[in-house]
Amino acid sequence: MQALALRVGNAAAWLFLAAIAMTLWEVGARYLLNAPTTWAHALATTLCGVAFALGGAHALARDEHVRIGLFYDRFGPRRRRVADLLAVGLGAFYLAGLGFGLWNQAVESVWRFDWNGGWDPERTPGPPNWPLPALLRATLLVGTLLFLALLLRRAVAKPR
Repeated sequence: MQALALRVGNAAAWLFLAAIAMTLWEVGARYLLNAPTTWAHALATTLCGVAFALGGAHALARDEHVRIGLFYDRFGPRRRRVADLLAVGLGAFYLAGLGFGLWNQAVESVWRFDWNGGWDPERTPGPPNWPLPALLRATLLVGTLLFLALLLRRAVAKPR
C-alpha cells in the first residue's frame, strides 16, 4: 500500500508541471496572440486538483506530513505513541467522513447515462466539454481512500 502511494504520488507530481505549461501557453495565447483558449484553465485546475488529491497519501507514505513538533519532540516513546494514535484516530474520523461525502458526489458525477444508455459522466459546462468534474471527483475519492488505508495501516503498525 505504501509503495502504491509513493508511485502514484510521484506520477501525480508531474501533473503540476503540465498545469504550469498549460498556464504559460494560455498567458501567451491570450496576451501575445490575442487568442485565448477555452480549455487551459479548466484542465490546469483539474490537473492540480488531481495531484493534490493524491499528494496526502504520498506525504504520509514518506512520513513527511505536517506535525507540530513543539510538544511531540519532547515526548518520550510512550507519549509519542499515544499522540500518534490520537492523530491517527482523528485523521481516520475526518477521512472516513470525507470519503462518505465524496462517495455520493463521485457516484452522481461518474455513474451517469444518457437516454440511449450510453455512459455520460459530468462534463465541463462549456467547450471543450470534457468529463473533468467526474475525473476530479473520482480522484478525490480514490485519494481519500488511499490516505485512509495508509493511516489505518499506521495505527496497527509497530511503534517507530
